[in-house]
Amino acid sequence: MAVGRRNSGLSPVISGGRNCWQMVGKTFLILGVFWALWIPSEGWAVTRGVEVRNLGLSRLGGRTMLTVILDQAANPQVVPFSGVERDQLVVKFPEAWADKLPSRLAGDEALVKHVRTEVSDEGVKIILEMVPEQPYTMTREIGPLPGGLAMFRLGLQAGPGAAPVKRPPPAAMPEPQEPLVTREPGETPPEPTTEARPGEAAPEQAPPVPPAPPVTAAPPEPLPTPEPTAPPAAGVAPTGTFHEIYQLMPQARDLFEFLRAEGWQVVQAQSYDRPGQRFSRGFHLTNPKYPEFRIRIAHLPPNAPAAPYINIIDLTMNNLTGPTPEKYRNLRQWNFAKIKTKYEDIGDFFDEALKPLRVDLRQQCQRLAIRHADFITQFLRQAVPQKPQLADEAITLIRKKVNPRFEGVQYTLSENPLVILNLVDFLYVRIYYISG
Repeated sequence: MAVGRRNSGLSPVISGGRNCWQMVGKTFLILGVFWALWIPSEGWAVTRGVEVRNLGLSRLGGRTMLTVILDQAANPQVVPFSGVERDQLVVKFPEAWADKLPSRLAGDEALVKHVRTEVSDEGVKIILEMVPEQPYTMTREIGPLPGGLAMFRLGLQAGPGAAPVKRPPPAAMPEPQEPLVTREPGETPPEPTTEARPGEAAPEQAPPVPPAPPVTAAPPEPLPTPEPTAPPAAGVAPTGTFHEIYQLMPQARDLFEFLRAEGWQVVQAQSYDRPGQRFSRGFHLTNPKYPEFRIRIAHLPPNAPAAPYINIIDLTMNNLTGPTPEKYRNLRQWNFAKIKTKYEDIGDFFDEALKPLRVDLRQQCQRLAIRHADFITQFLRQAVPQKPQLADEAITLIRKKVNPRFEGVQYTLSENPLVILNLVDFLYVRIYYISG
């Protein structure tokens, strides 16, 4: 009886097991269909093209350089286009893509007016709006970069060796022309004859006209010798003028135009580093209307293929004169040995000697900045036109009451471009432009 009960207990399990295997088979069939429909095969995998990471425009040795950073090596299409009062040079990466690219870059005012970028399903286009009627030659370079990246560099150079751009003349009504008649070499064309009407005497034939002597074209005039320029490592020719600054820092041209109109002049231009390795330039600008102010400019070219250009512009009150500024400058020159003769440690020197002078300097610079608030406001608006509210923020911070308990503070007003407002001792506004 016990065995029979066990057998009778197993029969529903066995019958249920058959149904279970049928359900398992259906489940695997459904999973197989799902796998076939939703899991793409290797042939269906979508491959993305070249990624354009970044680009920049710069001037180097009299040449305009367009540098494009890629995730892999690629050779784009470079096609010039010409139209009425418009020349373009289009660099196209077919089937490429880009996540974040600047939509517009400033030009160099020599060959390129500005640069635009277009990203679409067909690829990435970099459009250079060229200066009309300016001939140029092109060179291209493709090379590897650290981190598995690649670089494409397009070089443009103006010169007499390049053919000028020719545009078709405006359309005009065509004049009627005589039918074309072919003649053998040396054969003289027949003289024109006039037939007489019926009843009229034939007109007298005009005497033959002797053939004109052959016209010999004058030899073309020799092309003018190009003006000497600085070596490639030296960048733009060092002339020490606003024209040189325009070429070194095209992204700040509006600012320099404003300063030039305000009466600022380049009073000092210097070269740093060794030519052939790195060629940095520095400039100092002054204006009789603002004797306490000085503008300092530094141009730092890259020392590696993928490194950017760095341009720094300071609007500083370092020209401030008087007993407090002179004493402060003198104390800043002391070395540690001289400090030890007057103070027990370096902390006492800062607290007792420098800190009271810094408070006085901050108050003097504050009064001066408030007096010339309009100029500082215009300076910042021209330097960072995409952020007009930045100038008002700077004036608001300058107007804050000076706290003698603190050494002062530096404010970061913007990150792109980087703008720093220093309120520690001599007030200054510093702007960093990074490009190329």
